[in-house]
Amino acid sequence: MAHIRVRTPGSRMNRAASRIPPAGVRQAALLALATGALALPVMAGAAQWDFTPRVAAGVTYTDNVSLAPSNLEESEFITELRPGFELSTTGPRARVSLDYEAQALWFADNSDFNDVYHQLAGNSNFALVPDSLFLDAFARYDQQDVNVGGRTAYSNLFQTDNRTDYYVYGLSPYHVGRWGDWAESLVRYQYQAVRYTNTDEGLTPPQDIDTNAISAEFGSPAAARGFSWRASGSHTTTEFEEASDFEYARVALEVGVPVGYRTRLTAQVGQESDIEEDPAAGGLDASFWYVGALWEPSDLQSLEAQVGRRFFGTAYELHWRRRGSRGEIGLDYTEEPTTSGGVLGADGSFVPGYRPGGIGTLDNRVFLRKRLSALATYELVRSTIEARVYSDRREFQDVAGGTESYRGVALSYDWDFAPRTRVGATARWEQRDFASDRTDDEGDFGVSVTRQLSRVLSGVLSVNHYLRNSDGSDDYNANMISLFVEARF
Repeated sequence: MAHIRVRTPGSRMNRAASRIPPAGVRQAALLALATGALALPVMAGAAQWDFTPRVAAGVTYTDNVSLAPSNLEESEFITELRPGFELSTTGPRARVSLDYEAQALWFADNSDFNDVYHQLAGNSNFALVPDSLFLDAFARYDQQDVNVGGRTAYSNLFQTDNRTDYYVYGLSPYHVGRWGDWAESLVRYQYQAVRYTNTDEGLTPPQDIDTNAISAEFGSPAAARGFSWRASGSHTTTEFEEASDFEYARVALEVGVPVGYRTRLTAQVGQESDIEEDPAAGGLDASFWYVGALWEPSDLQSLEAQVGRRFFGTAYELHWRRRGSRGEIGLDYTEEPTTSGGVLGADGSFVPGYRPGGIGTLDNRVFLRKRLSALATYELVRSTIEARVYSDRREFQDVAGGTESYRGVALSYDWDFAPRTRVGATARWEQRDFASDRTDDEGDFGVSVTRQLSRVLSGVLSVNHYLRNSDGSDDYNANMISLFVEARF
């Protein structure tokens, strides 16, 4: 499971201890409640825990601790301690996974940067009634850049005055109904909260967000062959701390006609909210339609493609999956109205440590998000190759309007160089086009060597280079070298 980095309210020892917000206690209590929900399935049954503690300690040198432009760089030695643990269980009625890590940093020349961060990622699924009623829960705590147009940090070691702590958690009870061989149903309620705290001084803190959504669908079983049909509806309300609410509703009817044993032509019609007219109005004032095809030549491959018309013009959707004996490929293209908080809570699109710039500026603007993402992995005898490609286009739906786009690629290569020795290499690049006609290119390139010293102990040496080239802001370059000893018990 990817480690998602988290700082609890008031964790900045020197800079933030004197400015903990009055809501800090309430926010901490909400996080504890959400995290406790992850463990609810385990407390309800006699499941067995898998507990793996770990600790890492090391030192890092960087020649540009604040990502300053040329001739203004400041070097720094940073001592780091990271204790943590993984906790999981899988039973007939419960699945729980929790990963926690504390990150303590000491800066040799800038003691006011000293800090303690906390990182948490957890999710669970609980069968309240077997095969019928379920509960999903998740919680994350992380640090994130506030303004993607500023200096965007690649880790907590860089000091950019452009960071905030956030936590996002959600609960989702849902009911699955099976009506013989002719129909199945799904009714789901989803609640998601995004909270921000310890925002760097000089920044306007992002607004807290609460999202409530209810959805239902009823139709032929997904695995059924022959003619298919499905009716669905959903309603989502996103409430900001101060800004106007965002409301979106949708109803649809879809049919599929087989043209072969594993091929089906599809058509969909429906009504939805026209967010170009008013993102806060909701309602079902705009019609839409799609036509497409679904191809499933085997259990290892599926391809679904649609084209149609929606309130914003021609619309597309694409999903492709292929699995083989040595790897897999996935490709998705979707178009949906959302907000930065909605993106932040989407497990399928946010991968910590993957995108140099994070997820875009944290604000309360509503936008139509057009996202293309692809992932390919391939395993050789002693190595693994992974490639990610993505493109995000955001068309803002407020008075200011405008568009922003983010596109990038990430490559990684892990190689079992020798017994007990593993070499890893990463290359990440992202280009951002802003509404102000500004373009930024950011990159992250690294090499690491991990040596297993004993059953529980390993050493890690890593070297990284970071850069930004911009036609509207300062360029910068930064180098970093780290040496760590890690123990996993």
